[in-house]
Amino acid sequence: MYPRANTCWRLSPHGSRVSDFLEEAAQVAPAWSEVVELRPLGEGHIHDTYLVERKDGSYSVLQKFNEYVFRNSELVMVQTERLLQAWSEQDQYTVPELLFNLAGDVTLRSESGLWRMWRYVAGSRVVDPVTNVSQALEVGKAFAAFQVSLEAMSGEPFIDPIDGFLDLGHYLDAFAEVAVRAPREARAIIDAQSDVAGLLSERHCHIHGDCKVNNALFDASEDRVSAIIDFDTAMYGHWAWDFGDLIRSICFSSGGYDASLYRACLQGFIENQPRTNVAEAVIAPRYVTLMLGIRFLIDHLSGDQYFKVGYPGENLYRAEGQFALLREFDVNQGAMARLAEAAFGAKLV
Repeated sequence: MYPRANTCWRLSPHGSRVSDFLEEAAQVAPAWSEVVELRPLGEGHIHDTYLVERKDGSYSVLQKFNEYVFRNSELVMVQTERLLQAWSEQDQYTVPELLFNLAGDVTLRSESGLWRMWRYVAGSRVVDPVTNVSQALEVGKAFAAFQVSLEAMSGEPFIDPIDGFLDLGHYLDAFAEVAVRAPREARAIIDAQSDVAGLLSERHCHIHGDCKVNNALFDASEDRVSAIIDFDTAMYGHWAWDFGDLIRSICFSSGGYDASLYRACLQGFIENQPRTNVAEAVIAPRYVTLMLGIRFLIDHLSGDQYFKVGYPGENLYRAEGQFALLREFDVNQGAMARLAEAAFGAKLV
């Protein structure tokens, strides 16, 4: 499975470019191997990512760090390599592989930034939106297993890859500085949810940090998670930050809160992560959805410096989408609590 792209860079028999759209990446990619074709990959908001077809017929994924967001990209790489070592101790999921370049390094610093290349995970597909409870169960199990596997890492806990990342209080403080320019309705929503800020503040385990459903790759032929990808935001935090973001992403891409998907995803987490509990499983989707809505809104009010945008006002539109989902989680808090209690009760029987 290879995502479609509208623009590519390709070598002709004479080596001339058909397009210079990907000129930076085209200049860097040969540091790893000879390239036949290179094209944009995925819909990420942060890094520049490209699918590379190599002369030997294999595929890989080339990325340039967004160093406005990740101010210490070298630290992120050190932590990523620690993470990959711990994650490789299990044999249920494929572990993505960083590729060494011709100089024997896994990164390359060019004038345009820091680059790295991953081996492409073959035989996989992205499932987004989730279409059935089996998929939701599998992705919950996979991210919970990922958290638990990182408990075996030696050394100090990870340093936050981004200052204040996933700390709702941090983003509420940042919003206070720009709130006067925010739409009145958005201010009212945030003010009404401020009680959530003091919850889920404990840090007790390493987490993925960007626990969206499209960061789990499914087997090409069955509803089984084969790999987890995108580790730059891995950090020491609260287990429920990942769970809340996963529920948020599943429900958002599915068009709204879905009780059956919530229950199945929670059952997956319960199966592999012993830290789960009812209260945190219910509040986590609200916590993360509010936080992401605030982040989009802050970026909109600050000139779109963090998330990539395709048009003016896109970050405001994104914020409004998160706040709409937040209202659904609010309305369904009681129902979610009953589902969580039933899920934990079934586990205990």
